[in-house]
Amino acid sequence: MSLLLIDDQGTQWDGASRQLRSAFDSPYSGGEFVEYAILNLGFIAINLYGTSWQIRFRPSIVTERALAALTSNVTRAKIARVVITHFDSEWSSELIASKENALLRAEELVAAGRRPKQGDFLARPTVTNSLTTGRAFAEILQVWPNLAQPNGQHRLIELLKGAFNDRYVVVKQEANLGALIFQEFGSGLFDKYETWRTCAVGAPVEEQPDRSYGRWIAESYLAALTAGEPQVQDIDAIVRWPHAGRTRLRYRRLLLPLTDTDGARMLLSASLMDNRVDLRVAADG
Repeated sequence: MSLLLIDDQGTQWDGASRQLRSAFDSPYSGGEFVEYAILNLGFIAINLYGTSWQIRFRPSIVTERALAALTSNVTRAKIARVVITHFDSEWSSELIASKENALLRAEELVAAGRRPKQGDFLARPTVTNSLTTGRAFAEILQVWPNLAQPNGQHRLIELLKGAFNDRYVVVKQEANLGALIFQEFGSGLFDKYETWRTCAVGAPVEEQPDRSYGRWIAESYLAALTAGEPQVQDIDAIVRWPHAGRTRLRYRRLLLPLTDTDGARMLLSASLMDNRVDLRVAADG
């Protein structure tokens, strides 16, 4: 038997490689590291027994690159049978007679693992004076009534850049109450997706690296526009980033409804990351 590991970038490693464990500064050895890498890093492990393969992975955090590398390996190999071992809340195994069906099943499992689970996206209104970070929010809320009109919006954005570390986005609703469209990003948002961010200006808000999260964001922005008043919210979201799998994202955000010179509705959203936000305790309770 031999072991092949595919990491989250699609790079292939000898499963027994000390270099690999050293690269991740792992205290584990052998099988312990392999299981850790599958469950926490999005690796795929392939045990080779001649023409029989066992493929182990955690569907909810496997990246596109890792899945593409797996597909390439399976397509080129001579395989009589495949056992797919996958982890959700526990390990499960399935014996599949052909490599073609094994790839289809792997894709099904990954698609199911990427679907948002109930409670993935949580939001709660927040009283600004109860926040340690409340000063930035309170100062912007104080000047918003005077800067909400088109001639004051440039000044409002300049204030947000400093108060929120350039973590802001401007969106505009299409004519006749259509979709929300990205108009402008601050450099502090989506810093790991610079190429996407450059192309996203002019695209619908829901078209984000995690589409489920994008749809939820778009719905919350529309609700804020309908309310017509500034809002401060705590956000506790489980987001699936292509480079990192399912990741917990916790922040506080400010939503400011605006009106453009042509009368179109706009929204300015700014946020500060804060891992002290924890809405899951309240949700579970």
